[in-house]
Amino acid sequence: MIIQTGIKQKLEAELLESKSVWIATAMISYNGWKFIQKNLSKEVEQHFLIGIDLATEPKVFEEILNNLHINARVYQTNYTFHPKVYLLQKKDNSFTAFIGSSNTTSWGLDKNVEMNFQVNDQNECKKILKWFTELYLKGYLITEGFVNTYKSNFIKASYRKKQNQIDVDLIGDEITRDKDQFFSRNDHQIFETKYHRINSLDLKRIRKDVSNKFKKLHKIIYPQFKNYGLNELYCHHNSREIVSRHFFNRYSGNYINSIWLHYGKSNVELSKYLNEDKSINKPFSFINNIRLQIIIHDESLGIWLVLGRNNGSGADREYFKNQLQNKSNLKQYFSIIKQLQDYWIDSGRESVAITNLKDENHLLDLVDKSEIDNYFIIGKEIHYLDASISNQNISNTVLVEFQKLYPLYIFMKDS
Repeated sequence: MIIQTGIKQKLEAELLESKSVWIATAMISYNGWKFIQKNLSKEVEQHFLIGIDLATEPKVFEEILNNLHINARVYQTNYTFHPKVYLLQKKDNSFTAFIGSSNTTSWGLDKNVEMNFQVNDQNECKKILKWFTELYLKGYLITEGFVNTYKSNFIKASYRKKQNQIDVDLIGDEITRDKDQFFSRNDHQIFETKYHRINSLDLKRIRKDVSNKFKKLHKIIYPQFKNYGLNELYCHHNSREIVSRHFFNRYSGNYINSIWLHYGKSNVELSKYLNEDKSINKPFSFINNIRLQIIIHDESLGIWLVLGRNNGSGADREYFKNQLQNKSNLKQYFSIIKQLQDYWIDSGRESVAITNLKDENHLLDLVDKSEIDNYFIIGKEIHYLDASISNQNISNTVLVEFQKLYPLYIFMKDS
């Protein structure tokens, strides 16, 4: 059906009856945004894919930041992102779509000379949904950092055409600098504090992607461990737990603040701690023993040697502290750790850069004061845009850093 005049009235009727919406648009004005939200109930599942080549008002992005359960991304391409697509699913699961020239603005929906089609064919609507999903997965999360950058360039971008293109390019460059990185900007930024307890469809999808990337990395690096001398370092004996949990679990507080790929003791080594303890602190659990791990945070990728907390790594902690009572062992350990110039030690009570580690007694004091309630970590953080963790370099980087930490792992591991 051709709609030669504004589509506002027909779109409003469909919005009021919808249970899910997918909107891909080159720009959204604040009035256009308010129109959409006014006509949707709070239960409606919303998906937006928004271009940044035209002047979407910053208020719209701020609204999205304040409503984290709305699934929304921006799309950046070398060319202009220019679709105007409104796909709606009714409560009886049938679809209808509007496709044409109308941006999500008061003028585009109601006043301009526009041309749109209403599509009711269900097969065609499902093709539109497939098209939307494929592009959406390539879009970028709307984060506070992006909005701040966007706002600072918005006024100039709105009024000066030449400057407009320069500033829009700057915005695009800012959110696409991750194109050669193993983990994307989205992969990292979902671990900002504000997302830890949000379980929207978008975040669930990205968390699963992060987990799958860690599994891909595992398949690359694990077969090479022996070549790097990592002879006593093993993946989790349960293939489902090689990577930490990427989904919410009520027993763990329904939040996720990081995901990691970890390596530690073999199942045979763990079996010596086997007892009747079935709690989360059971001493024969892989995670409650010393580990090397790669862990993702909002702005970095960490490479850590970890002793667990809450009774985790109890045997390793005791063994480690006893080892350092021997002056010869302490001297040897201090000599190894001082070679890790870009690492730090976090005892749970104090964090010290290796370069600021004064002497053997300073190290011994850090270890002695560490408590079972806190993690004990020797680690480094690599900025998410660092070339060392690009697609090309990440596997070698992890293997080399593990090789550096491995002598400490062997020294600290209860044997």
